[in-house]
Amino acid sequence: MAAASATPIPPVASPLAATAGSLAAPGRDTALDVWRGFALVTIFVNHVSGNVLEQFTHKNFGFSDAADLFVFFAGYAAASAYFGKYLAQEKLSTSCKVLSRSVKLYTTHLALVVLGGAVFATMAISKGDLGLFSVMALEPLMLDPAGALVDAVTLRYQPGFLNILPLYCVLIGTLPLLMALAARSMGAAIAVSAALWLAAGLTGTNFHTYPIPGGWFFNPLAWQFLFVLGFAMGARRNRLGAATTYHRLWWWAALAYLLLGLLVARGTGLPAPGWLAPLPDFLTVPEKQFLSAPRLLHVLALCYVVVHSPLQAWARALPRLHPLAMMGRHSLPVFCTGLVVSITGVAFKQTGFDGALFDIAYVTAGVGTQVLVAAMLCVTEKRRGSKPPAAPLPAAV
Repeated sequence: MAAASATPIPPVASPLAATAGSLAAPGRDTALDVWRGFALVTIFVNHVSGNVLEQFTHKNFGFSDAADLFVFFAGYAAASAYFGKYLAQEKLSTSCKVLSRSVKLYTTHLALVVLGGAVFATMAISKGDLGLFSVMALEPLMLDPAGALVDAVTLRYQPGFLNILPLYCVLIGTLPLLMALAARSMGAAIAVSAALWLAAGLTGTNFHTYPIPGGWFFNPLAWQFLFVLGFAMGARRNRLGAATTYHRLWWWAALAYLLLGLLVARGTGLPAPGWLAPLPDFLTVPEKQFLSAPRLLHVLALCYVVVHSPLQAWARALPRLHPLAMMGRHSLPVFCTGLVVSITGVAFKQTGFDGALFDIAYVTAGVGTQVLVAAMLCVTEKRRGSKPPAAPLPAAV
């Protein structure tokens, strides 16, 4: 999602602010689905690491990337899908639905660990190159299968490319606690979340991983803050009909920050640790694991600028069956499909398939496969006469 035109327009409905688009279904916003679809495409391109198209994704033009967008959208969607029912005295049934969702994410993650490992194992055996296991950090699974499986089940072992769904298991699994606190005071929920984010970033506290050290790649103690901010925006939209209000000064300040991020990313390069001592790096250096302050501000600024720009009107005007909208409506199966295809693509690139022609052809075919999966699910959905899923669905980095 690129920065908007320099000329702001009056606020329009958005994936962060709008009520449901009439073309999508009651309670849905086509723009939200479009931007989630955009994030899925971006994630897929980035996951086929080293391809020529990767350099054009927006992670190269600022401090944040598609993972930040999708966590924020997931929080917004969580409020839209669950919080209204929770406030309508359906606390137990809503909480059970949320926990069921978390279990589904957990089992999906375990299935992808097995499937992703099988893809690289197939390549390694066929090529006689056991070094391929290192690309996805699968050595523990090869050297100690029993121990690695136990650690995978407990989410301590997270192979490469497979570290986003554990974050979502935690975020959705703790959503009932968030809703309980937000029902009493949204301000208190945001304050507690912000304090946890700040404490984790300043102290370096993270969930433990084994046998690969370093903690969770997406530290839930930090990333929950972005999810909660999205949740607060979704709850505000439910209550007031708009999640964000246009202010000229804020819009220009957000745009200025995006331009600063562009200048740093494409010009001077990201600052080195300690560049603004004695302030801690968490507050001064864009960093992903702990969702540092510069990164958090960048994704919020990006969303605010796009929400109040012609890009938002364009997204809302797209038809319900636009490829991006369909992908966003069915983001979990689309994401899982893209993950398997991207892992396979990485394996191919590690075994001699390379070059711009291969990259473009493979990425195009991969995106086409995801669109096909989304279209098939839309057809099934229409035949069953069911409503489209509104629960928060994950994306990976």
